[in-house]
Amino acid sequence: MNVSSRKAGTTIKRLREQRAWSQPDLAKAARLPVRTIGRIERSEVDVRLGTLSKIAKALRKRPRDLLP
Repeated sequence: MNVSSRKAGTTIKRLREQRAWSQPDLAKAARLPVRTIGRIERSEVDVRLGTLSKIAKALRKRPRDLLP
């Protein structure tokens, strides 16, 4: 299942920047490719729930905290 939301990308970027992390920092923490993080933040792709869960865990948030 995919999550289609611009706000998810915006929220992920905001939370990443609050931690003073770069996209590579988040990618490493979430064990995802850097390109994936960038595409999500730019709303170029829908986010899979598994990917959203990995990002949320890396940011120490619940997946629903990343959604509008």
